[in-house]
Amino acid sequence: MKNAHLRFGRLAYVRRTEKTATNIRVLLDAFVGEEGGKAHLISVVGGDTEIGALAAAFANGDPFTVIDPAGKEAIVSLGERPLCFRGSITITGRKRPLWHLVSCSQELVDAQSDGKLLLVSDEEMFIWSSLVRHYGLPATPGWGPWLLSQLRLDKRIQPLPGFGYEGVAIKATRKHLLMLLRRGLRSKQLIFPPENGPVEWPEIQLTKVA
Repeated sequence: MKNAHLRFGRLAYVRRTEKTATNIRVLLDAFVGEEGGKAHLISVVGGDTEIGALAAAFANGDPFTVIDPAGKEAIVSLGERPLCFRGSITITGRKRPLWHLVSCSQELVDAQSDGKLLLVSDEEMFIWSSLVRHYGLPATPGWGPWLLSQLRLDKRIQPLPGFGYEGVAIKATRKHLLMLLRRGLRSKQLIFPPENGPVEWPEIQLTKVA
């Protein structure tokens, strides 16, 4: 892919003790975080030793530096008990494979949260389907545009800093969302389906920002 390297950032991890010094720098494929030094999604590529050391550092909650493709730096941490997923990438002409590490914060994957939902895409149907599934809302795909417009009017959908994916934070409780649905139905902004039956949702694919 032409000029694909221009979309990469960098991740730097430095740790010094009395006996050892660790200084790791790898390519950063994607990052989604939050103000205040929070990291929610990290995607890096490097050698076996580097990726192994970073996985251990993330698990310990150690801070590290992310540098976006424009050169902006931030010191962040994934917090306690992040999830880490590793896989190898075989490249023609290279003797050893590269390793890909994706790490997510507990807050990003928390299935019990009520009041704040973190997502790694700002695509309308992805946001709406995620809210419906997460909170168990009795809703249809067609109700999404109106309800999301209400959340945006109240500034409850906020973009998250990062690159690779357009992350958002939705600050709304299940009770508030049900109240909006009730308001929409009473005002005729939302209409029940004409027939009883299962609700068909369109296929949704998560895509990276080009």
